Amino acid sequence: MESNVIIRIFLLFSMIFLGTTMSFCLLRGILGPRFTDRVLAVNVISCKTILLIAALAAYSDKSYLLDVCLIYAMISFLAVVVLSKNYMAMYKKKNEQSEDT
Repeated sequence: MESNVIIRIFLLFSMIFLGTTMSFCLLRGILGPRFTDRVLAVNVISCKTILLIAALAAYSDKSYLLDVCLIYAMISFLAVVVLSKNYMAMYKKKNEQSEDT
């Protein structure tokens, strides 16, 4: 019984820690000087959100939250792929314009 309480306290502190570090990543995403900093911040926030949902599922003993976690992981992966593709298109267009001048 005592180990169950220790695990629940650990999960609670880990969820608080993840929420705090997500706010720092959000700040980096807003203030990031480059587009790549912003894409990386979005990716880190989505990874931390997946971890937060998984920890919440373990804390509250709700197994359906793990399904939500998997769906969010797939959506997050697609978002990063789309952002990377857009960045590469902008980078190529910028290089073509600089070569023309």
